[in-house]
Amino acid sequence: MTAIKVPMLQRLAAVLLFCLLAALPRIAAAQDASAEWYEIDRLNPGLPSPSQQIFRDTPQATMESFLALARAGQYADAAHLLDLGALPWADQEQAGPALAEMLETIMDRRVVVDWYSLPDVPDAVEANPSADDPFGAKPRRSIRLWIVDLDNRPVSIRLNRVKPGETEPVWVFSRQSVENLPGLYDIYGPSELEKALPEALRDKGLWGLRVWEMIGLPLLIIAAAGMGWLLHATLTRIARSQRSETATLVIRSLRKPLVIFAITFLVGTITASVFVFSGRISAVLSPLVIVGYVLAAMVLLMNVVDAVLDQLVVKQGEDLSSKEQEQRRGLATQVTAWRRAMIVVIFIAGTGFVLASANVFRTLGFSLLGTAGIITVILGFAGRDVLSNILSSMQIALNQSARIGDTILFRDYWCVVERINFTYVQLRVWDRTRLMVPVREFVAEPFENWTAMTPELHRVIKLRLGHGADVERLREAFYAIALDADQGDMSDDTEALCVRVADQDSIGITVWFILPCNDANTAWTFTCRVRERLLAEIARWDEEADKPRYLPEIPVSEAA
Repeated sequence: MTAIKVPMLQRLAAVLLFCLLAALPRIAAAQDASAEWYEIDRLNPGLPSPSQQIFRDTPQATMESFLALARAGQYADAAHLLDLGALPWADQEQAGPALAEMLETIMDRRVVVDWYSLPDVPDAVEANPSADDPFGAKPRRSIRLWIVDLDNRPVSIRLNRVKPGETEPVWVFSRQSVENLPGLYDIYGPSELEKALPEALRDKGLWGLRVWEMIGLPLLIIAAAGMGWLLHATLTRIARSQRSETATLVIRSLRKPLVIFAITFLVGTITASVFVFSGRISAVLSPLVIVGYVLAAMVLLMNVVDAVLDQLVVKQGEDLSSKEQEQRRGLATQVTAWRRAMIVVIFIAGTGFVLASANVFRTLGFSLLGTAGIITVILGFAGRDVLSNILSSMQIALNQSARIGDTILFRDYWCVVERINFTYVQLRVWDRTRLMVPVREFVAEPFENWTAMTPELHRVIKLRLGHGADVERLREAFYAIALDADQGDMSDDTEALCVRVADQDSIGITVWFILPCNDANTAWTFTCRVRERLLAEIARWDEEADKPRYLPEIPVSEAA
């Protein structure tokens, strides 16, 4: 009995295994099919049978049918392109056309249809999928058309592929999108003022825009620009009338951000509450409004930082070139470096906030992944000089090779470093002119910093004299003249006061008169005074002699 049961059980297990293996392809096929659409029991059973003008087999066909029917005013037929499953069956026939009209208004005022993202095949597989889109080569059952703000949260307008019972799958506007239509219409539908306009102004004009939009947009731009100019002029006049330097500084710091905020507020209020523009205009204005608010906050923050740091470190018109300001020169330069770093951080944070909040790339119809590489190349090529100058200015401020207030000799210009800006260094030349040098060139070229370590330095007066010059007599005269011309400009290191014959040739000798100075800012003037008196003394010696010994007359051909 036992010997008989074992073969029977083996045969039964083999049969079950065979059946399971035979059913697996069907199960997998059913799962794959369910991934291409959403299963529903019935689609809009409360509506009458759809007409022959309705095509819902592909995403593009659904969109084309809806726009054509809505523009023709056939909202009862257009309702078949909406998933009204959230409504009771009895309410679908009455509410469907109203919801279709709401959807048309929202599509017209807030959505820019990207026809390239709507394949004309039932499974929504793109013919030429992009490498940046991982789902382009796979069947899809949902396509997002646009993102719209509703009660401070983003909601999507989508097309879904649904399969009602045993019928063929079709593409319709998703049930969730239909549920959000009343709330969206309350925000983006026509305002009471727009409804009061004459019918002629509400008709379509050029480029699919309404007539009132073609008139109102230029007027809005003119009004915003005029208000900005008026506010700027008013704040400028108020700042000039202030007697307090602090009040003037505060008003000037607030002037630009207030102007940007006022213009942005005017445009945002009118486009959100008074006149709601169509999608083509809103796609540009909506991100610009957010950019305006962020830009106003960024400018205000940077102006406040600059004003506070200027008052704490370097006040307007203050000169840090004197030797008593040695420590403040280093502090001012360090503050400049931190200021640049803060501005960069504020700019990056503001840009990131704009991209995240305004959804700029998606709103303007771009793909962030698809355009990031191109934008990076374009910005990198266009801004390489600016970026190089910014990094160079940070390098100067951090290593302090030239501090604010330092006296330097750059390209034979004796000047003082006044400002280290993002893209250029501002130098005050001895004749009170300003030399603007790109930071990259300033860093690349060598220069003499006369106050890098200490304010003391040695100036050299170089004279070409004849072979018969009495060097000892020159040394005595130089010592006397230097001591007599000293007005507190000579350093205590009097041992450095000396005369040296540095070179000689067939024409004469080169004599160096080394003059120790205690302040780089007065060294040049002190050297000029000593040189003038020294030349006058040598000329007097030649007049007393029978023939020139110190300043011989040399033919031009020999001097060359």
